[in-house]
Amino acid sequence: MRLKAEQIAGHLQQNLLPAYLIFGDEQMLVEEASDLVRQQARTVGAIDRQVWHVEGRFDWSQLQWQEQTLSLFASQRLLEIRLPSGSPGKEGGEALRKYAANPPQDTTLLIISGKIDARSQKSKWFSELDRIGATIPVWPVDLANLPRWILQRMQQRGLNVNQQVAGLIAERVEGNLFAAAQEIEKLQLLSLDGEIDEQLVLTSVADNARFEAFGLMDTVFSGQVVKIPRMITRLRAEGLEILSLFSAVSWSLHRAIDMASQLEQGQRMEQVFAAQKPPVWQKSQAMMRQALMRHDHRQWQTFLQQMTLVDQAAKGSLPRCPWTLLENLCMQVAGKNELVTV
Repeated sequence: MRLKAEQIAGHLQQNLLPAYLIFGDEQMLVEEASDLVRQQARTVGAIDRQVWHVEGRFDWSQLQWQEQTLSLFASQRLLEIRLPSGSPGKEGGEALRKYAANPPQDTTLLIISGKIDARSQKSKWFSELDRIGATIPVWPVDLANLPRWILQRMQQRGLNVNQQVAGLIAERVEGNLFAAAQEIEKLQLLSLDGEIDEQLVLTSVADNARFEAFGLMDTVFSGQVVKIPRMITRLRAEGLEILSLFSAVSWSLHRAIDMASQLEQGQRMEQVFAAQKPPVWQKSQAMMRQALMRHDHRQWQTFLQQMTLVDQAAKGSLPRCPWTLLENLCMQVAGKNELVTV
């Protein structure tokens, strides 16, 4: 059966199925969902837990051996398989299919996986696990839905909060779910009566926004010009070296310039994305398509010249502020023409 992540707790109160496949990109949410299955398995007596990490040449024959071996220490056991790639491969898929055909009565199988694409969800191994157990996709929480997610999470913990306060927390953590969860826990400790107002949030919530260097480039490529100065200012205030930041910016821009050059030569966008090393992943393709269509090939070439100026200023051979040059470069790539005076 297919379950939503928010349905797991209610489902587990009624039943524990032979197998659970929990998959998605948002690691924190996947782990929280997996914890619910672990807790229920322990409740029914599964104190024997084995964890397998599927990496490299993993020996899937262990699964068949596991089927034939009873637990020596408990009447129930939990077998946990971690599948970060989202694909067990041909051998693994066949092993899982055979396992699902005759699952051991004393074992709960928990598979924790990265994102599984639509094609793989139609495979026999996936369908068989769905037949005997539950497949649970865990979707990332985007910025638009983050306030609602925060509001629900706080209410589940008995905190009285309104949409405006949830929005304020969301603004401070900017998509970092782990930071949001930590701040909610902190607010729960700080509030004596469960009431959370704006003043309490403003004085306790740290600005944990994701201001990493590659996060900056996601903002640039998606054209969010308003956020760029704040991000660069924050990175600078945190003591990040200009050359460390510029190396990430340079790598990302050289990659984009190369893709723009291939498009100019007549290649299709899908081919260009696939040819990159690493390839442009599915979740980033819309953003990169938008960025590449924003400028023509000649404009992308001019960014090379600007990158040279940033590099020279950062190394002291050009008497100009490298941070301002970097901000101007990022703003221009994002689509803004009115730049900061150097």
